Amino acid sequence: MKLSIARRGLAVSILSLAFWHPPLNAQPSHDACARPQVGSMVSEPPDVRSKDSVLEINLTAANAKESDGSTRYCFTDAEGRESPTLRVNPGDQVIIHLKNAMTDTDHAGNEAPHVHSSQTAACAGGMMMTVISTNLHFHGLTIPPVCHQDDVLKTLLQPGDPAFEYRFRIPDDEPPGLYWYHPHIHGFSKPQLLGGASGALIVEGIERAKREVGGLPERVFIIRDQDLVNPNAPSAKSEPVVPKFLIDKDGDAANNGTGFGKPAKDLSINYVPVPYPDYPPALIQMKPGERQLWRVLNASAITYLNLEVLFERKPQPLGLVAMDGIPIGENAPVNGAAEDSVNSQTHLGIPPRSPGRIYRAGAGGRGDRPARNPHGGHRTGRRKRPQPDACPDSRRARCA
Repeated sequence: MKLSIARRGLAVSILSLAFWHPPLNAQPSHDACARPQVGSMVSEPPDVRSKDSVLEINLTAANAKESDGSTRYCFTDAEGRESPTLRVNPGDQVIIHLKNAMTDTDHAGNEAPHVHSSQTAACAGGMMMTVISTNLHFHGLTIPPVCHQDDVLKTLLQPGDPAFEYRFRIPDDEPPGLYWYHPHIHGFSKPQLLGGASGALIVEGIERAKREVGGLPERVFIIRDQDLVNPNAPSAKSEPVVPKFLIDKDGDAANNGTGFGKPAKDLSINYVPVPYPDYPPALIQMKPGERQLWRVLNASAITYLNLEVLFERKPQPLGLVAMDGIPIGENAPVNGAAEDSVNSQTHLGIPPRSPGRIYRAGAGGRGDRPARNPHGGHRTGRRKRPQPDACPDSRRARCA
């Protein structure tokens, strides 16, 4: 059984079942913000779980310049693992020690980074914001927008600053589901998101609200967009001729309404890139007939996703059990008609920077089961009304 996830402008597919998984005690790469190869197996992000009602972690904001001039961004834990998934329960305390280890790039401007002398100064505001400044926003959580919790207007951490402490409590009534964290430097969040600076945060307990997902194998899929790896390449020969290539006022490819052509951005699944124009897919491994709980996060800066799971080119039903961190039909009776509380869909729309959705997928049969995004769109960091972008119909991933 194969599954493919696609978006107009990105494709992730399955290539090889023999892809090597590093052991748990493998040494982390010393390459800052390292990325998997095209066509790799989609690995799970590392988990960090709360213990005795406390989740405490050291995170480091890092960046690295690519040979093509682009910049990768990421958050790493003390072991060097990128973008760990933070798993907490309602009522847990979260303590994050954030360090800014980013270095200057050509895009940082001529301003010399200011070095704060204390954590109090980091909350004071008024400092120069640049693409190598950082902070954290906990997207979707209902926690106060104050310093050391979820303030993004004044909290600003510069390279060379001492580690900054975030300390907050997950509300007792926080709905179980998928949330996420990312930097929120005004005017510079888009390039950092495009570079990959984001990670998932899961509030446990979905099985108490949706008993039908209890015990299911769980996957976390984070879909990110990035600047085109091959911006000057012509479209694949298999695609029809499309209207003249258009650029919107933000410099991104505009939607030509055909579902083909050059995308505005490439996409990746858990950092496995699926670049234009050939979209070599990444591999998602499942057992035949297996049902899984998928937590799908669109951590894109500008890309709208419309996902399908295809088997023999036919869309397959997916059970939508939660949206934006909120379980669907939470109060529905769980009895012989338990399936009635699952919202069955054949395609799923996810806007950029969404708090995330939770899907339940059933894998059955043999052959290609591609997950596609037949139509896409984008919005800018100014949150203007969406103007669909060039996001071609393309396969993103295959489940095998």
